Amino acid sequence: PLPDRGARSWEPRIRALQNLPDRMLFPVRGAYIDAIERANRSIMITQGYFLPDETLIDAMIQAAKRGVSVQVLIPEYSNHVVADWAGRAVLGRLLEDGVRIHLYQHAMIHAKTMTVDGRWTTLGTTNIDRLSFTGNFEVNLEIYDRAVARHMEEIFERDLTNSREL
Repeated sequence: PLPDRGARSWEPRIRALQNLPDRMLFPVRGAYIDAIERANRSIMITQGYFLPDETLIDAMIQAAKRGVSVQVLIPEYSNHVVADWAGRAVLGRLLEDGVRIHLYQHAMIHAKTMTVDGRWTTLGTTNIDRLSFTGNFEVNLEIYDRAVARHMEEIFERDLTNSREL
């Protein structure tokens, strides 16, 4: 353990969210759901493993139905074939309801990010899957900053140049 010396000041634009399964605390999942439900314009998700639960699936579909551009970038083939097979089971439903799915080519993209409406971003260790959301000790940063969000959108768009849309 590292000694906690306390923060000298608060940075209101950045917050660390830590899943603590031994304490039954899962704030990262809540942050994802909250941001998706608040989205007005765009949601850009990049994940190494993508196995969303029903609540996340419904949140993404509802966002798409209210006119939000919802895009998900995942590897065409990850390093876990079982995770690929399980994750593919939900893609048809998402596609039918207006979520755009992009498959990263020739290498495994392993980022875990989401940017919403050009102003909110999360990045960290958490995959959108049950194990990361409720079983693993994970940490994400939640960042409210337009410049960071704009940069993350540029990275997402650049990554799309090495993907194909499903």
